[in-house]
Amino acid sequence: MKELTARQKEILNFIHEYLHDNSYPPTVRETARAFSISVKGAYDHLKALERKGYIKTSEKRSRAIELVTPPESDMPVVQIPLLGEIAAGRPIFADENFERTVAIPADIITNRVPHFALHVKGDSMIGAGILSGDIAIIEQSETAKNGDIVVALLEETVTLKRFFIENNRYRLQAENPHYAPIYTQDLRILGKLRGIYRSY
Repeated sequence: MKELTARQKEILNFIHEYLHDNSYPPTVRETARAFSISVKGAYDHLKALERKGYIKTSEKRSRAIELVTPPESDMPVVQIPLLGEIAAGRPIFADENFERTVAIPADIITNRVPHFALHVKGDSMIGAGILSGDIAIIEQSETAKNGDIVVALLEETVTLKRFFIENNRYRLQAENPHYAPIYTQDLRILGKLRGIYRSY
């Protein structure tokens, strides 16, 4: 990406902050008003940011600024499949249709085992810092140790819980006192949690 001028950096920071505060981008007029410049001046700055690869714009909508994540040349990434939704509350069926790929830092994957990602829904794992809306990065595995956080298949439902082996059964433990443990003698482990991706 090309170097920005001081004013372009200010406008890019303004767009970041506006998106953070409002969850939608500013218009060209709002950008012009924020910097006490003409609408044409704001438009020219936005087009310069677009040419330099920091944003995308559209002529067809007034709030059409999209931020472009700059490539991190010194941080290699890998693409893993995002497969749908997983419950971190009551178990729900996970639609394992491929949605898209997500880029994660390569150092999360320290071995050659396949990984996948799932959306987290619910609040049963908040004690482990896992929130509804997070993306769970999962290492495929059919086995786990006591205390591992796993993706477990129970009949046709998939859930994310802490795994324990007891005398004649398995216990899937939530990290929220409002949820009772799940006891079963029949489950299939699909993978172990390796990390969490979260958008603020």
